[in-house]
Amino acid sequence: MKKILLPALGLAFLLGTTTESCAQANLIHGITAGIGLARMAANKKDASAAKKDAPAAATSTYRGQVFPMQRTPADQLPKKGAEQVTEVETQLDRFHTALLADSASALCTPEQRTAIQTALVGLARAQSRWDLQPYQQEATFYLAEDARRQKAAFTK
Repeated sequence: MKKILLPALGLAFLLGTTTESCAQANLIHGITAGIGLARMAANKKDASAAKKDAPAAATSTYRGQVFPMQRTPADQLPKKGAEQVTEVETQLDRFHTALLADSASALCTPEQRTAIQTALVGLARAQSRWDLQPYQQEATFYLAEDARRQKAAFTK
């Protein structure tokens, strides 16, 4: 009887410690997963808060095409990146003025095209959490319209 009892108790002891370490491992995994979920929720909240910080984009229409025109009031400019926001919006305003001034001439020079691209990159670096899509869409619209105008002038 002692020969059977001793190995059975040893096996029970080993199984008890195994389930205890499994339970501890599961607890650690659960805590780690919970922390990960909390981080993801915080990041999502930060991203949505950053989008709320950026002003809403108005829209404009030209030749039946609608495009966003986001402009930030001076009192809503962020502390970090205010200069870059102003630079992008100034470049976009130049394009918009040229768009409305003449329906046939080119909107920009190659230097202005480079300047808007540089300004957008600078803004993306300074304000990585802002929703830059309206700025990008507006710039894309102007550049596409410029290409259309240059093509039309070339084919005449």
